[in-house]
Amino acid sequence: MQHSTREFKLLLSVKLFIIVIITTLFVFHFLDLKIYLFSKNLDGYFSLFFIKIINPIAKIFNPSVVFPLSLLILILAKSLKKVLKNQQKLLIVTKRLGVQKEVLLSSLNYYLLIIKHVIFSIILTGLVLHLLKYILGVSRPKYYFNHDYERYNFFNIEHRVNSLPSGHTQAAFTIAILFILYFNRYNVLFLILATFIGISRIFMSAHFPSDIIMGAYVGAFFPIILYKLKFRNDFLSFNKQKFIDFNVFLKLICIRFFI
Repeated sequence: MQHSTREFKLLLSVKLFIIVIITTLFVFHFLDLKIYLFSKNLDGYFSLFFIKIINPIAKIFNPSVVFPLSLLILILAKSLKKVLKNQQKLLIVTKRLGVQKEVLLSSLNYYLLIIKHVIFSIILTGLVLHLLKYILGVSRPKYYFNHDYERYNFFNIEHRVNSLPSGHTQAAFTIAILFILYFNRYNVLFLILATFIGISRIFMSAHFPSDIIMGAYVGAFFPIILYKLKFRNDFLSFNKQKFIDFNVFLKLICIRFFI
């Protein structure tokens, strides 16, 4: 893993927040319906691409998958950390993986911190997202067009009127920003994929464009603010220590089943 050193100043800026709010309001009032209806008249290949290819990918990079997987890795890593207090078992593991004891232990603590950040990011962004959905009460396209729902109905918990912000888009950008932060490779690819996942929600008749804009912002903003406020100093304490690669860390987690 190549931990990113960028500051994400633009993402955390008040200027971007204001731009996102103004853009969301403008699109909501003037472009949402037009863009949504335009998407329905596009060539069938566009719909097939987003529905048959992008939407299944969205189901993989979803908190319902990533969260329990991260939680499982966290439990196994914590358990392994306790086991490795036994010097004999620690020696067996270091020989099997071909790494020094100090590198192994510091790597375990490093990846534990990353996993904690992933888990807290998913929880925090999810809470903020659902609070906004409840407050704003924006109708989903298929219910607005086909069932005569009002465009918005504030403070409404009904699933049919919790369109803004988009949850799938939020999830996609949360995962994307975490990949960018900790892998620091293929950044543009992750952002494009997250954007495509957001657009796919329009083709699935689940969201309007303004939902996508706000969902993307919420998904990207809160993992970084959480990193800055809670996790950054902990990562700095590692200084420039050497760590095992992520694939070696996964092997280390698997070893837990055998020791």
